[in-house]
Amino acid sequence: MKRCAGCRWAGMVWLAACVWTSAAADNVLGLRFQRLAARRFVFSQRIMLAEFAPAETVAFASMHPAFLVSSNETPVCDTAFAPRLDQGRLMLEGAADAPPACFYVGAVNPFATFDVSFERLEGEAGIDLARHGLRDRVQVVARSAAAHDAGVFLRVWTNAVLARDLRLGGPPPAPPFTLRAQLSGRNIAVFTEKDGVTAYQGHTDDTPSHFKAGRQHFGDALDFRRRDTARACTFNVWAGRGTRAVITGARAYLSGGMGQADIRAVTHEDLSPVLDGGRLWFTFSMRGIALAHPSQGVFSLDPSVFDLRFEGVIAFDFGDGLLRNAVATHLFYDRTASEWRAYSSDFGGSSNREGRAESQLFRARAAKDPRRGFSVMRAELVPNAQLAGRHEDPSIYFDAAAGKWRLLTSTFTLIDGKGNITASLHEANTWDGAFTTLVHPIGANATGTTLSRIGDTVFALMGGHGNLRAHAYPSLAELGEISMDFQPHWPKPAGRVWAGIVPLPDGYPHRYVLLTMDRANFPNIKAPTWSYGALYFYGSDAPPQTGGAPSPQ
Repeated sequence: MKRCAGCRWAGMVWLAACVWTSAAADNVLGLRFQRLAARRFVFSQRIMLAEFAPAETVAFASMHPAFLVSSNETPVCDTAFAPRLDQGRLMLEGAADAPPACFYVGAVNPFATFDVSFERLEGEAGIDLARHGLRDRVQVVARSAAAHDAGVFLRVWTNAVLARDLRLGGPPPAPPFTLRAQLSGRNIAVFTEKDGVTAYQGHTDDTPSHFKAGRQHFGDALDFRRRDTARACTFNVWAGRGTRAVITGARAYLSGGMGQADIRAVTHEDLSPVLDGGRLWFTFSMRGIALAHPSQGVFSLDPSVFDLRFEGVIAFDFGDGLLRNAVATHLFYDRTASEWRAYSSDFGGSSNREGRAESQLFRARAAKDPRRGFSVMRAELVPNAQLAGRHEDPSIYFDAAAGKWRLLTSTFTLIDGKGNITASLHEANTWDGAFTTLVHPIGANATGTTLSRIGDTVFALMGGHGNLRAHAYPSLAELGEISMDFQPHWPKPAGRVWAGIVPLPDGYPHRYVLLTMDRANFPNIKAPTWSYGALYFYGSDAPPQTGGAPSPQ
C-alpha cells in the first residue's frame, strides 16, 4: 500500500519509472553518449526577489522610501530626498552639502545577487545592505573613472563608524554598466557587467590569507545568515555627497551564479528519477569564487531538448538561528514517509571552519516540496559516531533487496601516505541511523560519487584522474570508462567531474541522458578558486544486446 501511495503522489512519474527499469538494458559500458549541447550561465538565470524599475514607479516615496543615518536601530525617513524620474530613469543630482542618498529597494536574502545599473556616474554610488537605522552596513561602491582614486570598493560600517574601506578593483567601466554583488551570508563577491560581459572585481573569504590581506568575511558586523539580522536589514541604492548619476534600475534576485557544478538528479528513495511535468529535476552548486560562496540550487530540464530552467534555492536550518548554504546535495522524495529528504556536504558557508560536522555531511528533511523558489530544509549534522571519517558528495538510496539504506560518498583518506579523495560505501537500517562501512575507500581518485540505476542494475558512477568511470555496486570494483564522443575538456580526459546518468521512458529521442560539468574557473581570479563550471548535456540510445552486462558484484 505504501508503494501505491507513492504512485498516486507522483502520477505517471513512478509508473513510467517501472516501465523504463524493466525495459532498459543493463550494460552501462555499452552506452555511447553523444554530446548534445553545452552552456554556462553567468548570472543570467534569475528568480526575482525585489526590483526598482524607474519606468514603472509611481509614488516613489511610498515604494522606495529614503533613509538617513539614525541614532539607533529605528529607521529615519529622509524627507528632503527629492528624486527626479525622466524617461524611465532616475536622475540623481546630489548637492555637496546634502547627506548621501539612500533609498529602499527590498529585503536582504543571504544568498541573493544584487545589481544597480548606471547610465551615468560622476562621483560614487552603489549597493547598500544595511540594518535599520543605517548604523551597521555593508556597501559595494563604484567610484567613477573621473573621480579621485577611481575603483570598486567594499565598505563595512559598525555603529555608524567606517570599519573597513577596501579597494577591490577597478576603475569601473565607463557607463552604461551594472555593479553586481553576489552575497554568501557573511561573504561577498563583486563584479561589473558591461555590454553583457561580466568582469570580476574582488571577493571576501574565510581563509587565513584573506584575513591577512584585510579581505576577510564581515560576519562580525553583519552576518546575513542570521535570520534575526536579515529580518532587520534592507537592500538600498546609495549615492555619495555631490554624486550625479543616472540609474536605470536595481534588483535583488536568486541567481544560477557565475558557474554551475555538482549536478545530481533529484530521485525517489529507490533512485528512480523525479519526472514531473515532463521535466527532470537536478540539484547543482550555484558557484561563487571560494569554498564559502556556493549555494544549493535546483533546476529542471525537458530531456527531449536543452531548456535548462533555474527553479530555486535551498537553504538549511540547523536550529541555531542561521540559514546555511551547502553544495553537492542528493535530494530525494521518500514515498514511504511522504517526505522530502536530503544528504549534503557541510561546507555551511565556511568550509567546516566553524567547528561543525566531524563527518562533513548532514541530512535534511522537509514536508514542503523544496524544488521551487526559496526553500528551507530542517537539517542536522552527521557526527562521526554515525559515520566514521570525512566525506563529501553523498548519494543515498534504499536497497530493497538488502533491506538497508546504502550511502556512497567521496571520502578523504591517505593513499600511500598522500592525501586523496576516493569512494566508499556505507549502510544503515534507517536513512538517519548509524552507518557501518560496507566497502572501505578504494584506491582510485573519486569525485561526484553517484548511485544510478541503469535498467535493473545499480552502478556507482564517479569522476577522477581520467574519464568518467562506472563501478560495480556494491563492491565498487572498477568496470571501465563511460563512452562519450566529446567529454568535458576534450580532447583531454574529463577529469574530476560528475557522471549522472538518468534513464528515460519510451517516446524520448534518447533512452538515457547524462548531465555533467567542466572545471573551467572564471577568468582573472587568482587560485585557489572554485568558480567553475559549464553544463554539458549528452544522450544515448540503448546498447545492442550483444552480451552480458558487467558483473554487478
